[in-house]
Amino acid sequence: MTLADDVNTISSFLSHDQIQLDSGSTGNQSYDAIVLCVSAIFHCAETLFRALQRNGPQLTSTIILCGGIGHSTPYLYTAVANHPRYEHLSAQINGLSEAQVMEKILDDCFSGHDIGKSGVRVLIEDQSTNCGANAIETRKLLQKIGISVSGGKILIIQDPTMSLRTKASFEKAFEDDEVILEACPTFVAKVVEVGGRLRFDENVEVKERDVWQMDRFLGLILGEVARLRDDENGYGPRGKGFIGHVDVPDAVLEAYGRLEKVVQATR
Repeated sequence: MTLADDVNTISSFLSHDQIQLDSGSTGNQSYDAIVLCVSAIFHCAETLFRALQRNGPQLTSTIILCGGIGHSTPYLYTAVANHPRYEHLSAQINGLSEAQVMEKILDDCFSGHDIGKSGVRVLIEDQSTNCGANAIETRKLLQKIGISVSGGKILIIQDPTMSLRTKASFEKAFEDDEVILEACPTFVAKVVEVGGRLRFDENVEVKERDVWQMDRFLGLILGEVARLRDDENGYGPRGKGFIGHVDVPDAVLEAYGRLEKVVQATR
């Protein structure tokens, strides 16, 4: 196994790529609610917003833009400032929650008003500062405004490095609601090795300029595996109890062990 193979093994597992929004019409996809966990990886939001422009009311009647102000919020501000389509909003977003930043992008760049007029309700959840709180606060918000999803279907759109753990967090928060939860990372990050260095695979539709710095990406995926492991240091029942048990395949754990040694050796 090469280093790139190990990274891709972990990345594929964490992305938990269950559902992709159709590239054309939305087909038979329909959800009681869609939760967008806001991040600096704009492909996630853009995929959803374009799907809503095409066929919003048939896709869902309710979207929740989810995210308060936390340790990742500065990455979102920087991403907006550096993006050619969104940089004009940079002066307006300082101090806003992640959900409010994404609402501005929706309204200004994706005809949010028209999407709303078509019958899609846009809700703002701006109290959460991590993916566990994303789930808890989303459930509270839905209950507060009287939207029942019991027996229904929710799509969760999240940064691919956190997609699996976020779904596990929602499963924990909604465990009494008999709701079907599906994960949609919108893409799976893949790397290749070029001249002894890891690069993001340009054959993936998301370009390298629109994703993470490589060091940050490697740190993120290593941290996710550590959290998902159901031991005394993880987030599962044997650890902090934030999520239910997640089976981490041996191939992922082996790749994690090798990658962790390489990353530590370079620090």
